Parts: sequence; C-alpha cells; structure tokens
Amino acid sequence: MPDPFKKLRATLAAPPDPFLVTNRSKRRVQLLIEKVGAAAVILNVGAGYTDYGPRVINLDIFDSGATNVIASAQALPFPDAIADMVILQGVLEHVEDAGATLKECVRALKPGGLIYAEVPFLQPYHESPIDLRRKTRPGLATFCKPLIEIESGIHIGPASTVTWILRELLAGLLSGGDPTLYRRINSLVGWAVFPLKYADYVLEKMPQFHTIASSLYYVGYKP
Repeated sequence: MPDPFKKLRATLAAPPDPFLVTNRSKRRVQLLIEKVGAAAVILNVGAGYTDYGPRVINLDIFDSGATNVIASAQALPFPDAIADMVILQGVLEHVEDAGATLKECVRALKPGGLIYAEVPFLQPYHESPIDLRRKTRPGLATFCKPLIEIESGIHIGPASTVTWILRELLAGLLSGGDPTLYRRINSLVGWAVFPLKYADYVLEKMPQFHTIASSLYYVGYKP
C-alpha cells in the first residue's frame, strides 16, 4: 500500500541548504545579460539546471531539460569569437582541466566580450560529479588572465562558510565514521544551524570578508 506521508517525511528530513545566495547575487548575472544587449550571443557553459531564457544558450554534458547543446566545456562546439558573454557558474571546480575550460571560453568570446565566473573559496567538498579546486579572490583574477578584470567580490558570504563547515564538522564527529549515522546527524544539525547563514544579507555587502567568503565571483572582458 502506498505511503501517503513518504514525500512529506522526505521533505522534512532534508534540511535547508547551508549556504545563502541572496537576491543581490542572483541579480548580478541577469543585469549583465541585460547589459550586453538583446542581440548578444550568450553561452551558459556548464549550465546544469539554470535557465536565463531563450536568449541564452545552455551547454552541459547532460540534458537537464533546459540544455540546448550537449558538449564538454573543455571542447566547445563553437567557432572563434562568436559570443558576447560567457557564464561559468560553479563550473571551474568540477572540470578536470580548468585551464582548458577557460581557454575555450576565451576562444569563443569576441574581443570586448564578458566572462562571468563563480568559484568556491571556503566550501566543504561537494561532488558534481567531482570536486577539484578552490580559489581566493586574487587567485581567481590571476587564473582568468589574459582577461581584464572589471570587478570581483563575494558571491556567497562568510556566514554561509561557518554554517556549512559547522554542519559537516559536527556530523562527522558525532557519527564516528558511520555513513548512515552521518546522514541522519547531518540532517539534524542542518536544521539546527541553517539560520546562521542569513547573516550574509549583511556580511556579503562588506568587501573585506572576501577573505572568508564561501564563494567568489569575477567579471572580466577579453582585450
């Protein structure tokens, strides 16, 4: 007999995300899309389940339902200098060769075109399907050369750093290495600590906290 409460229990068991992406951060990409103009060619590389509308070409290695092109970020199926903007949200930490990925994005970008990238700095390990790297704010700017930086800063703030690490630390310690117990405790601790992340509504506006931010963003153009 079907369990009518199975879905409800599953929803209640899963705690909220331990990080906060504020509306201010979410609007940043949309504002850039509007800035490049209605006729612009925009590539969302490693798009996953994000969808910025019919103007944006979504590329990924799987079909999310919103995917327009299935291909590797390390070998984009586009000619040189075709794009006015390339979006890389949470991609560079998950690809095997981040340098090749960026090189491909720069190749596909027109001179004067924009690249928007987000990368984690202080985040626990998370697979999608692998997790390979982290970058500081100056490290991200250095990595993105020869692009010219327009701006960079906090994408997800320091309160999220504390919330996520505290959740993982307590679950790891209290579970004693038992995977099943870890998942249960992680859920319980997640419910207890998630309110801490809301401090990022204030803290992400303070640029000095890029030194302990959960993730960072970068906007640059191709000379």
